[in-house]
Amino acid sequence: MQDIILLRGQNLSYAKERESIKDRMLDRDDELLLKDVSFTLYKGEVLGILSTYETLYYIKEIVSGTIRAKTGRVKAERPVLSLDVMDHVQNPHHLNLFLNELLDEYLSPQQINETLQLLKEYSYIRKNWNTPVKSLSRRELALILLEVSLKIEDFEIIVLCNIYHHLTEADYPRFKEVVRSHEAAEKGILLLDSDVQAIKESANYFLWLSYGQVRYDGSVQKGVSRYQEYLRVKSQIKNVDEEALFDLDWKQNISEYARYKYDLKRLNMTQTSVIDGLNVRRIIVSLVLFFIMAMASLVVFMEVDFTGTGADTGGDVSIVDTSEDTDRLAYGLVQGDSMSIGGTEIPNMTLLDVVGTNDDGTYTVEFNDETFDVPEDDMIYFNPASLYPETTLEELIPYTNPSFGDSYLYYTMFLNRSEEEIINNFTISSSNEYQVSLSGLPISYHLRNGYVLSITTTAVDLEELYNDFNLTSDVQIFRLPDGYMILDRPNKLWTYINR
Repeated sequence: MQDIILLRGQNLSYAKERESIKDRMLDRDDELLLKDVSFTLYKGEVLGILSTYETLYYIKEIVSGTIRAKTGRVKAERPVLSLDVMDHVQNPHHLNLFLNELLDEYLSPQQINETLQLLKEYSYIRKNWNTPVKSLSRRELALILLEVSLKIEDFEIIVLCNIYHHLTEADYPRFKEVVRSHEAAEKGILLLDSDVQAIKESANYFLWLSYGQVRYDGSVQKGVSRYQEYLRVKSQIKNVDEEALFDLDWKQNISEYARYKYDLKRLNMTQTSVIDGLNVRRIIVSLVLFFIMAMASLVVFMEVDFTGTGADTGGDVSIVDTSEDTDRLAYGLVQGDSMSIGGTEIPNMTLLDVVGTNDDGTYTVEFNDETFDVPEDDMIYFNPASLYPETTLEELIPYTNPSFGDSYLYYTMFLNRSEEEIINNFTISSSNEYQVSLSGLPISYHLRNGYVLSITTTAVDLEELYNDFNLTSDVQIFRLPDGYMILDRPNKLWTYINR
């Protein structure tokens, strides 16, 4: 451990805001959770803070910058990585998407792909790769967050909030290994836990918070002994009356805070006025919002029309010409190995503009500012305005080639990017102005004007797909929240088009 300060919290106090809008305007806070808490985290130090989870949660949020303390401040000299199981227990995304989003904040696209492959080597991560995070056990999520912390190097401060609490005895050695690895790398670890055993085994400095106040600040061994003595005395409580009197001074001290203002100078009733209890900033914001809502309501009730058509006042009426052709643009995807148009070979699953449908069983497509008629059987007709079955990309990923499905978030992130980014990040087996194919992978990017328009990969388990979705046609188009997924069953190909 070095005498280099990475993080410092000075005189931190925090009280939860009440749910009532009136109480917020009058600056009436709820119970005080932190009172004058100070701590310093050094480089290579494991600082253990023991308290209830609610108190630890707000310390973590203040350190991370998510919320601001009522008084005091936090000064961090380096980036902070904050990990808490309870932050993710309701996350609906699949594990691979969750990990990709988590890593995207710290790593480059190439590093993300490499890190995801390393994480998949763990059996409990691999078997849950396509499992929603909210379906994972809290133990599994705690282990995953520990391993992720080892793969991200672009930080020097790590906050582990109640991770140890969710682990089993068999996991404790791994927890200590991870903490020791961060310590050896001279990172600062803020170990927030409600289990004193975690701090006893891993920390080298101890801070005990009781009723939101610092009750002990010093060495781990002495602090643990004092805490265990506290538990021993507390265990001797026999009835409700004794429990109410237990720690009475500490309880009164935290509740007394609300009656102090202005650097803890007591104000009696004769020294205060109504204005002292008002939060002027909140009142101003509330009045502005009320004015905006009132003006919006006025516009609605007056039926103000911003389209320019107006009401009929007996004067001249402008008639909008609706006789123009309103056909929407449609597309066609090349089926088979390729298609020859105007002497140019167009690769399979390339998107062409369809400008007309003919009675002789052909489509009229536009290519290089010219029109050509091509047989309907050689193309997959695709109209974005049509009604297609709706689903999500995550639901269809199990039916794509595992090489694509296991890292689909990485491969799809290059959609709408330039051809140069594909060439710089992958090994290319073949390329032309319409398509770039990756070496050793069943993945091709389709280009238009030098930018990636769509991505194609092979399909697997099609019988299961057709049974699960009750499909019958050889060509199936799915509408996704952010694009389309098109299946060419005869050729066993998927094409994903991002809006």
